[in-house]
This record gives sequence, structure tokens and C-alpha cells, in this order.
Amino acid sequence: MILLGTLMASSARAASLAVPPQGKRALLAWLKAGTYQTTFTPEPEPHASMSAHGPYVRTWYSPMLTEDLRAGRIPFRKGAAMVKELYLRGPDEPPVGYSVMRKLRSRSRLTGRGWLFYETFDGTNDAVSFGRGLAVCTGCHRTGVDYLRSAFRP
Repeated sequence: MILLGTLMASSARAASLAVPPQGKRALLAWLKAGTYQTTFTPEPEPHASMSAHGPYVRTWYSPMLTEDLRAGRIPFRKGAAMVKELYLRGPDEPPVGYSVMRKLRSRSRLTGRGWLFYETFDGTNDAVSFGRGLAVCTGCHRTGVDYLRSAFRP
């Protein structure tokens, strides 16, 4: 019985590591701790950005998003997520900011409200973009595959 409880607690902890928190404070702490790096699949290295996320970026996909991409499952399932590290000082320096997308609903809708968006360029929550279906995010992301624009495929 104790072993079963331990296994269930361990499984729940692993699952919580694989999904970014929904609150701004908890999400920023989760990002700064590098929690996503324990379970997410990264691009090989930082590279020049082709978007408004700064000069260099590196994207990490959650286990669920990785599974969905490999299976060709579109739209992505609720819980799929990605983290984009923003390298504003160059690809050889530590990331300064982060962009996050987390799928909250099975359908994204035309407005992207099925996704939670988050972006900080300075690693704080002072001037963060945060919310569901943010126009500043969906304006570009609606051209992607279920709002995912990165060409990286694990």
C-alpha cells in the first residue's frame, strides 16, 4: 500500500513538471528553476529568431506536445505546452526571458483562446504579456499549426 502511494505521488509530481503552471508568479518561478528542462524536448541549440521574440531563441516541447507532433495529432491535446527561451544578449549567454504557450482547451478557436500565452523579456512579471488568446500573440501564431509556429520537430 505504501509503495502504491509512493508511486502515485511520484507519477503526479512528474506530471506536474510536464505542464507549466497557470499563474504568473508560479510560472515565472517554474521557468527560472528550469523545471521544464527535466521533461521537455529541446531544439539542439539557440538559433536566430524569425519572429518578434528577440534575436536568438531555443524552443522546448512538453512530452504531450512531442507525442502529438510525432503522431500527427492536430489539434494538439489539452495540456500540450512549449517554452521558448529568449537569448537577448546572444546565443552563448544565458536566456534573459521566456515565452510560454499552454493548451487549456481542446479547441483553439479562431481567436486562440484555447491557449494560455506568457512572455517576459526581462525575466520579471513587471511588463509581462499574459492571458488566453492575446492579440499580440495570436496575430502571428494563428498562421501556425494549432498556433505553434516553430518548425522544430522532435
